[in-house]
Parts: sequence; structure tokens; C-alpha cells
Amino acid sequence: MSGVEYQRGKLLGYEVREYLLEKFDRKCVYCGKKDVPLEIEHIIPKARGGTNRINNLTLACEKCNREKGTKTAAEFGFPNIMKDAKKTYKDAAFMNATRWKLYERLKNHVPVECGSGALTKMNRIRHGLPKEHYFDAACVGFSTPNKLNINTKYIQEYKYMGRGNRQMCRTDAYGFPKAFRQRKKNYFGFYTGDIVKADKPKGKGAGVYLGRLTVNSKPGNFVVNGVTCHAKYIRLIQRNDGWKYDKRCIRSEVKND
Repeated sequence: MSGVEYQRGKLLGYEVREYLLEKFDRKCVYCGKKDVPLEIEHIIPKARGGTNRINNLTLACEKCNREKGTKTAAEFGFPNIMKDAKKTYKDAAFMNATRWKLYERLKNHVPVECGSGALTKMNRIRHGLPKEHYFDAACVGFSTPNKLNINTKYIQEYKYMGRGNRQMCRTDAYGFPKAFRQRKKNYFGFYTGDIVKADKPKGKGAGVYLGRLTVNSKPGNFVVNGVTCHAKYIRLIQRNDGWKYDKRCIRSEVKND
């Protein structure tokens, strides 16, 4: 958006509020409270010559806004607020330039549409959908229909977990060695990070567990979901490949219009 688009249209006031919420981490800049009603506040009050420019706006709870009155942020005891409001966004500017160039090129080959994060959020709330990337994808842009029929029952989730590191010496907070890792990684055919099913018949923590395995210092024993279990009660489900795979039902999250 540029020019008068910031001042007119159905999102008047909404874009600015969402921008400030993201910029100031959805909390009062003076007392730091979150999850409370926040008001748009002028760093330099309009009564003192302040303007409605975006770098003169911030967020404050009702109590702080009232106590600040016609003081500037510096006079109120927060000289850093003005500095934070004026900080540059060179990295964001670079990404925006790249994004628009990509968008312009794609338009020549495929039908594409873009929209702001605030518009996507408004569409998602209008349809009663929770904050998830896959629901956001259905709510981008002005072409989002008034009725969404989401028939998908399950989604497949992939999360990169890593495959450990090569560090052989563990250090304390001061950098001194406190433990050394063994060179051997395979114990009874299991590696740390393997997804296993443990059926512990007796003893402390008896039960069935499904999760990632951690090699214990005691030979033959492993830790699964915080419970120590012997290798003979463990069955391999998936070898550790650095990823976590999961399947989640989203039927309860969807409220079709």
C-alpha cells in the first residue's frame, strides 16, 4: 500500500493497528503488560505538536496512556521509545523489494494475488478459523469468498529436529569441560533420536510410551518420554532422520460457514 491507500478503504485504521501490534510485540511500551486492551498512543502528544505519522505512534494500556497525559515519552521516563520508533527497517525494505519483483514476474505467467497480513487476519476471524498457516493460505487477499468449505480432515506436519552435533566435550557456563560424549552412537541397534514404542511392564513409570529415544549412560537402558526403559521392551518405529512427522486432525478446528 502507498499514498492515500493508507488513509482510505475498508481497512482504515486496521492496517495501522496491526502494524503497531507487530512492531511493539503486542504489549504496552511503558509497563510491558500483554493480553490487555491497548490504545494507539502519540509519543509526542498532538497538544505538543505531535503528528499522526507512523513513527510518532505506539501502543499503551489505558492506565499508562492516562498517566502520561500531555507528556512526551522522554518526559514520562522512556527516552528509548522515540529511538525505537525511528529505527530503520533496511532488511524489511530489501525483502519487500524482492517480494514485489517476484510478484510482478509471476503475474505474467500464473494468476496470483497478494494481500496484507491484516487483511488475512480479518478474513480468518470472519470465518472463525484459528491462527494456522494452512488456514491463512485460504484467507489471503480480497478474493477470499464469503463461504469457505474446508473438507480436509487431517494435516501432515513436518518439523526439522536436527541430527545432533559433533561436539564431543560439554562445557559449563565458564567454558570449562564438564563431560565428554562417548564415540559410540549405536547401542542395541538404537540411536538417540529414533522414534520408538516402549512397553514397560513393571517398575517406576510402567506403561506404554511413544516418542524419541535418548541413549542412557547405563548400557541397555534408554529414556523415552522421560521414562527409563530397557532395550528389550523397546520397538523401533522410525529411524532418526532429523525430522519429526505427525498427523493431526483439524476437523474440530474448522467451522464451515
